[in-house]
Amino acid sequence: MIFPKTKSAAFSLALSIAAFETLPTIIAEDSCTSIDYITCIKTASPPTLDASDIFDWDGVEVFESPLTGALTSKMYTAGNMKIQCVYDATDIYFLYQIPGKYMFDINDNKKCASVASMFQMGEKATLFNMGGCPLSEAVNCDAVPEACAPYAVDIGAHWELKTTERGVMYGPNEGTGNDLNANKDDEFAVGPYCRVDDNFGTSPGNEWSGAWDFTGNAANGAEGYYIFETSRSLTTPSPETDAQLTPGTEVNFGVSFWDPFETASGWTGAGHVVTGCSEDWIGLRLVDENGAATPVFDHVGGDEESAEPMESGTDGMETTSTSTPAPSGAASIIAGTAFTFVAAVFATCVVFEAISIV
Repeated sequence: MIFPKTKSAAFSLALSIAAFETLPTIIAEDSCTSIDYITCIKTASPPTLDASDIFDWDGVEVFESPLTGALTSKMYTAGNMKIQCVYDATDIYFLYQIPGKYMFDINDNKKCASVASMFQMGEKATLFNMGGCPLSEAVNCDAVPEACAPYAVDIGAHWELKTTERGVMYGPNEGTGNDLNANKDDEFAVGPYCRVDDNFGTSPGNEWSGAWDFTGNAANGAEGYYIFETSRSLTTPSPETDAQLTPGTEVNFGVSFWDPFETASGWTGAGHVVTGCSEDWIGLRLVDENGAATPVFDHVGGDEESAEPMESGTDGMETTSTSTPAPSGAASIIAGTAFTFVAAVFATCVVFEAISIV
């Protein structure tokens, strides 16, 4: 192609704009912004675990968190989950509301929703890879390597639902983390291939209670919210495998959810979505009567700034929460592509001007 000689910069710019308009439109696929922390306040009136009537949570601050693929970082498109938390003298209580489509099959756990709560125990434990011990992929979890202890993650109320009913509270059990009745197991992990029931330590057991329900029309395929209402004792007899929760401290925390519509056969083990943009823990602040919570670990939540003790809002409740942007890989690629294109446009203008001078 032969370009006419011209001394008009406007002409060069016009050609560049025309070239831009012929390119396909580039749209960012996903971007994720994680909350840094969740506030858990003390209550004198703990909720009743039935998941059907959640009005006893009115007045408790609601925290919303996006959910992304644990291994893929792909955004869960049904929407953000809602998290609320309170504690009393003996127990901690959670309310999770997770949007999605209803499915329930009494013969197949993978065609029912599933959920789990996670707490960092080891100082090196990561949310990604469920602890992330580099030795865990090549070991038999009947004998967890001692070197993996710094990567331990407490997994509570890992709940598979096929043996349960909506609106019914299921209690704890002793002697094993395996819940033979409701299958809301108490577990711990040091990696995705090394997750076991809490049958280790001096006093194994399952201290979790819970109930679940679904809003609206509970027919397969109906849209609504899964409601999970759970509790656990603040301290347990098995500190080797359970996070010990103390008012006035901040621990690292996360939630996993398995969607029964992930595939035609239900959810897959590795297909769950998690909080923290698949990258980092969320701080769980059990604020004391002064509204303070001292971090158990140096790095808490998604931002170093969240490690500072918080100031209380009304009734010891934080009034706002901070967030840290975490753009997805797709967004980063698109940003690089945009920069490259702008540079090309600029170079085109320079070439056109050089031609005009010749």
